[in-house]
Amino acid sequence: MSEEENITLLKETKKVIVPEFYRDLTQDREYPCLWHFVHRHIEGTRKPIQTEDNLPDKHLLDWKVLFPAHNGHIEIEVGSGKGGFLVEYAKRHPDYFIMGSEWDLTWAHYAADREIRNNVCENSAMLRGDVFYFLRDRVKNNTVDAFHMYFPDPWPKEKHHKNRLLREDFLVEVARVLKPGKRIFYWGTDHKEYNEIALEVFDHFKDAKILERDTALPTEGIMTNFEKKYRQEGRPIYRSIIEFEK
Repeated sequence: MSEEENITLLKETKKVIVPEFYRDLTQDREYPCLWHFVHRHIEGTRKPIQTEDNLPDKHLLDWKVLFPAHNGHIEIEVGSGKGGFLVEYAKRHPDYFIMGSEWDLTWAHYAADREIRNNVCENSAMLRGDVFYFLRDRVKNNTVDAFHMYFPDPWPKEKHHKNRLLREDFLVEVARVLKPGKRIFYWGTDHKEYNEIALEVFDHFKDAKILERDTALPTEGIMTNFEKKYRQEGRPIYRSIIEFEK
């Protein structure tokens, strides 16, 4: 075997180890409907603590921690921004319990404050943190009724595409936590290329079926802050409805 072939083989067989960290779920002291799901840090530093066995730090959640009065109907919005959809949807459906999510602390605070001002903290909550790891490490199988994902950051630069959330391993977690039966995932974006990639991921995922491609109307007529802005600017909007059956 030539040296070049040896190098190629080593590259192909080299195992990439992704570090696993401890993440804690804590309620915000000032905003009761805001929960932080972030790395546990070495005291006095911003350095996250890696798990000793490099395995996920899994602690399955009882939804009553976030929603003490919940009736079993749980929905999740991935990337809530300023909370426009989250709050309006919660107001229309006092019998639904919906958790929004946002990584950015400023926007998470803004959305939580909006929930408080609109008196929907009983049936809505905001998660500040990485929703992929929250699903993977905290959410039990068969406990979620629907997902919403509207106008996520498209990470347009190619080197940043790895940060896009809508990928196969994310859908594996979505399918796992959705309840048995036919469940809906609502998707919307203004970014043509990301939309094409996302729909391709849905098309190739065995448990998903696109019911309406690109032409769905805003869910119950509720537009996010981004959508309102983009429609005023005349940008094309791509909305789809995907069904998961299990």
